[in-house]
Amino acid sequence: MAVVDPNVMNKMYRDHSGDLFAYLARRVGRQRAEDLLADTFRSAIESYATFESGPGNERGWLFGIATNLVRRHWRDEQQRLRTLKRSDLASRMGADPLVGVDDGTANRVDAETHAALLLAAVSELDPEDRDLLILSGWEHMNSRQIGDVLHIEPGTVRTRLHRIRQQLRSTLEAKTQPDPTTSGASS
Repeated sequence: MAVVDPNVMNKMYRDHSGDLFAYLARRVGRQRAEDLLADTFRSAIESYATFESGPGNERGWLFGIATNLVRRHWRDEQQRLRTLKRSDLASRMGADPLVGVDDGTANRVDAETHAALLLAAVSELDPEDRDLLILSGWEHMNSRQIGDVLHIEPGTVRTRLHRIRQQLRSTLEAKTQPDPTTSGASS
């Protein structure tokens, strides 16, 4: 491991830890984000010898490290979810149907349902596509910045974003369309 000037890492931390924490908190929650932020800077110190300094390179490099740590976290989480699903706990955690709700409650339930469908659709994306979408939507990074983080060309970023959005739109439309076999049509 190369020796890293503590002043350099302190400056990186001061300059980027807030943005990194916000990114991580949106991806994995505030509590887990604290751990991943620490892991990001630990990894940065360990791999500092591979860092190519230059204007703006720090942010992309640190976000790249953080994104890889999030991917590892989600792989672990997916495994836990598969285990939960196999144990059938998920089906036993369902809520009772809502009876006699007012319009405000119905609208909130409807919005929560759509949000849940969107989150489910996003969770079904390939991890690389999910990372790209989140860097664009939540972190407001442009194609060049995303390309720097994920090591792909800006044109590829734009093409993949277009495909991802189409895929999400199709998935949501399919999940919100009524099932013709269960509609109340009588014969």
